[in-house]
Amino acid sequence: MQISATRTLDSGITERRFTVPGANGDVPGVLWTPQGTAARLPLVLLGHGGGGSKDAAGDRDRDWFAARGIATVAIDGPVHGDRGGITTTEDPRYSEMWQRPTVIDDMNTDWRSTLDAVLALGEFNADAVGYHGMSMGTMFGLPYVASEPRIKAAVLGLCALRGTSIERSRIEGRLATDARNVTCPLIFHIQWDDERFDRHSALELYALLGATDKRLQSTPGLHGGMSDEARDTVRRFLAGRLLGAPLP
Repeated sequence: MQISATRTLDSGITERRFTVPGANGDVPGVLWTPQGTAARLPLVLLGHGGGGSKDAAGDRDRDWFAARGIATVAIDGPVHGDRGGITTTEDPRYSEMWQRPTVIDDMNTDWRSTLDAVLALGEFNADAVGYHGMSMGTMFGLPYVASEPRIKAAVLGLCALRGTSIERSRIEGRLATDARNVTCPLIFHIQWDDERFDRHSALELYALLGATDKRLQSTPGLHGGMSDEARDTVRRFLAGRLLGAPLP
C-alpha cells in the first residue's frame, strides 16, 4: 500500500488516501478510521454505485460506521473516480466497461489486493470484515463476496437478473452462478418499483443466494429512492454481525 495523503476530518476520523497494485495498474482508495480506538477494529468494504466514486461511498456510510467503532475502506471502480471520472451511467464509457470480458474478475483482484494491504497494517480484525455495496456495488460485489472467505457478512441489493442495467452489462449468468457461493450472513434490499432492475428477477437472485442466514428487505420507490430508515436497517444488520451483537 502506498499512502499518498493523511488528514483528520472535522468528525475526528482519520482519512488515508492510498493506492494498491491492481489487475490493470494502481487502484486508488481511501481508508477511514474512527478516533480514540486502540483494539483492532472491524472493517467494512464500501462498494459504490454506477457513476459514483470511493468518496461518494464514504460520504454516505463512513460516519455512520465510525460512530460505532467500525473502520471503512473504498476504492474506485473501473472508469470511476480517479480511474476515469465518469459521473453517470449514461456515459458511453460505462457501457464499454461492461464489455471487457475480465472486468468482474479484475475488480475481484482489486478488492482482494486492497483487503490484503489494509489487513497488513495490523490495525483491523481479520475476523470482522464486511462488505456493503448495492446497485453496481452488488454487480461487482456479489462475485467478490462469493470468492472471498474473509467476508463475514454483507449488504447487497438494488440488483437483479433482468432489467435495463442487466441488458447493458450482460452479467446475469455470472450473478446467477456466483450467488450460490455467497454463504456469509447477508441482507438484500429491493426497491419495489425499481426502474432499472426487474423486481421478480431480484427475488430470483435473492433465492439463489447460498447463505442460510439471509434477510430480504423491500420498500416502495424507484431505484434511487431508498429511505434513510431502510439504509439504517441494513447498516445495523452488518454492524451487529461484525461487532458480535445486535445493535439497539
